[in-house]
Amino acid sequence: MKQKPEEFIQAVERGVRKEAKGKLHDLQKLLKHWRNTQSFDDVKSLLKPDSLRFLARYGALDAGKDSDALLNDFQDFLTGISRASGSAPGIVAGWIELFAAGAYAVLGSGICAPEPRCGICPLKETCRYLAAGAKDARSFGQILARGLLLDPVYDTVDLSAAELLAFVLAGEKSGSADIARGEALLKALNGLRGVFQAKPDMLRELGMNDAAIARLQATAELCRMWAAERVARGNAFTCGKDFYDFFHLRLRELEKEVFIVVLLDQKNRLIDHRLISEGSLTETLAHPREVFAEAIQRRAAAIAVIHNHPSGDPAPSNADKMITKRLNGVAKLVGIRLLDHVVIGDGRFFSFVEESTLG
Repeated sequence: MKQKPEEFIQAVERGVRKEAKGKLHDLQKLLKHWRNTQSFDDVKSLLKPDSLRFLARYGALDAGKDSDALLNDFQDFLTGISRASGSAPGIVAGWIELFAAGAYAVLGSGICAPEPRCGICPLKETCRYLAAGAKDARSFGQILARGLLLDPVYDTVDLSAAELLAFVLAGEKSGSADIARGEALLKALNGLRGVFQAKPDMLRELGMNDAAIARLQATAELCRMWAAERVARGNAFTCGKDFYDFFHLRLRELEKEVFIVVLLDQKNRLIDHRLISEGSLTETLAHPREVFAEAIQRRAAAIAVIHNHPSGDPAPSNADKMITKRLNGVAKLVGIRLLDHVVIGDGRFFSFVEESTLG
């Protein structure tokens, strides 16, 4: 934190009192309630979602830590401010929550609300959320939009994930605050994969409103569609990486193994794909009868089989090797080529054909 602890809480109190003008009587009643219930040293304050959002934006807490570590950091943060300011930790926690969330009859909404009111924030000069430049907080999206509209080959290579995320979520209105929010999201959720897979409740806790969450989920779905579209249009599978590119976004996060058969025509173009089984890969779950039944019915010239390793390591097990050998033998009997068996891990894959272990 760039400010001294006592300066931080003084700024928080000052901001709240200024916005609560006209309701100071109600604020005094709230403060009295805090003194009666939260002024004891043994009171342990809970880290509420609104307070976490505010302190993570400001840079006082690391939202990427687990809940226990976050709570410990929060208690240490309150203790440090308490020692410097003379206010009890519970009172400090009350001011922080009021600044972040507001309170009925005192402050209609927080200053550092889900849609932050950075223009009136007394902490804006030291806030990480506005570190990219508070004076021009709404220029980035306009510049990017202008470049994309006027120049069809606009260079986006140097844009960060946080900047693109800011533009997706806020459009032309996006600025340094939105970029900082994108950085916080990426850190809290361990990158784009975590952001795209996060549940709406988690995203709300991190300060996103429902409209932004819907845009994010639509973008994630478009990415998944784009990853699959190239082959779905009829292009041929030519190597193990083609199968990996087509399936890895669908399979890499699954907690169970799934076994899929891919039906191909004479030129190794996609006809269809079918889920055969879920669970640990065994000869029963990947029985040749199930694997080849659909291929025979659909008159496929070739098949490939795909399965995932939830551990992230695509190295084949002995069971994988035995099943591959048996499927290859059946393929020769029924006259349908087994093009490959591809095992998908986390960012990696194993191709039985490319490793010359098809059987």
